[in-house]
Amino acid sequence: MKTRIIMAFGAAIAMLIQVQTSPAALTGSLNGGNPITIGDKTFSNFGYVASGADENELAADALDLNISAKINGGVYYLDWSGLIAANNLGGATPLLGDLQLTYTVTANSGLISMIDQNYTPNALPATGQIIIGETVQMPGGAIVANSTLTLTPTDLSDPAPEAGDNLFVNPNQPVLNVTKDILIDADAGQLVGLSDVEQSFHQVAVPEPMTVTILGLGALACFNHLRTKRS
Repeated sequence: MKTRIIMAFGAAIAMLIQVQTSPAALTGSLNGGNPITIGDKTFSNFGYVASGADENELAADALDLNISAKINGGVYYLDWSGLIAANNLGGATPLLGDLQLTYTVTANSGLISMIDQNYTPNALPATGQIIIGETVQMPGGAIVANSTLTLTPTDLSDPAPEAGDNLFVNPNQPVLNVTKDILIDADAGQLVGLSDVEQSFHQVAVPEPMTVTILGLGALACFNHLRTKRS
């Protein structure tokens, strides 16, 4: 299951800062630059930023990802299938790589209230770690949800929800920009990464204007009735 190791986390964040400031970071768009519309959701602006010692392979991994969306039981899912890995099988020292996946989700009706995360980590043989930072922003840049998760490669699948899995959007929003930052640390002789990344989206309904008007008139009528009784 996921582990949270404070010392390792602090060291990884320091490495992450160094990785993200690399001037040689590789960037590009995914899914051919095409949006995906399903039901009342539109997913668009798919992109990636690969950096670190293994940036070339991570960029190639990103371009090979298959991005798809589905609806299951009324819940929307967005999935990136394919290998995302730091390949250090022939290395003699640890290898660090970082891949950011970015996209925009638009609810064409309602407001998004929560985004769930699910991952399938793996490794060969079985050491190293993966730290995933998730940032959810309004189009203007204000952050409305974020989290950090640490996975060990021996997690064959993401366990039941725990702290950080669910990103509660506060306040609820119709449009969100999401950045998923995947930092992979592969020890010498190791292949560490993810074979699947999935998100689910949950929302609340927006009352119809007529419903709001009726509720407002009802409240006003009750207020006037109480005021008349007190007179």
